[in-house]
Amino acid sequence: MLKTYVIADISSNHMGDINIARSMIELASQIGLDCVKFQSWTADSLRKDFNDYDSTYARHKKTQLSDDDHYVLLEHCKQNKIDFLTTCFDISRVDFLASLGLRTIKVASPDCGSVRLLEALMKKFKRLIISTGMTPEGEVKKAIEVTRGHEVVFLHCVSLYPTPFENVNMKRMDWLKKMGVRVGFSDHSSGTAAGKMAIARGAEILEKHYTLSRNLPGKDQSVSMQPEDFQDLVEFARKCQIMDGVETPPLSSEEERMRGIYVGKWGNNI
Repeated sequence: MLKTYVIADISSNHMGDINIARSMIELASQIGLDCVKFQSWTADSLRKDFNDYDSTYARHKKTQLSDDDHYVLLEHCKQNKIDFLTTCFDISRVDFLASLGLRTIKVASPDCGSVRLLEALMKKFKRLIISTGMTPEGEVKKAIEVTRGHEVVFLHCVSLYPTPFENVNMKRMDWLKKMGVRVGFSDHSSGTAAGKMAIARGAEILEKHYTLSRNLPGKDQSVSMQPEDFQDLVEFARKCQIMDGVETPPLSSEEERMRGIYVGKWGNNI
């Protein structure tokens, strides 16, 4: 069993405050998480005809990471020995994000079927992680076809916040495996149960929203996991890796000793 790579999705839960973002990085590293993920967009690229444009623009403008912010957070991740990742929402940001030296980039569910963006990202990044929430079967298959031959991990995802357990539908991760791709899970359900199930089923990557407190203001805070929950998830992932083992192990010395005691105890059974 591969070690499950656990991503804490900070998204915009830093609320536009670089110091909060830095604190979240530090705590995530202390917990033992593999990666923290941010979101990269330019609010000015938001479609003018988008529903509720004014409030949406204001929210994105407030939490938009500047070029300098990206450099600061990337360096802070290096100092804290945790991987930096970001989601590219805006095709105009592709070249800049590539200039950071990133080898991996995240694609959000709404862009699973955005062929133009996928093609642009494949030219600049060695590895893509693509969420598949709100994406019908045909578009997922198209994304698989477009990215075939590139290093890609597709994440099963349900874009409901929070996702009720009856909608988690983990068998869709199995379906993705049957498509011949590497798979993981982007979890929007409450608690750790679904994430643990995905880990036990062999998810290479587990992504979940991360917050310092669900009581903080912001769109994603209430559906995010707090540090103590992430600690539990990380420990479970490591235990799963240890317990997985090998198909035909030799008997350990302890089992050999137990065999010597108990095999043949009831002599007429042999």
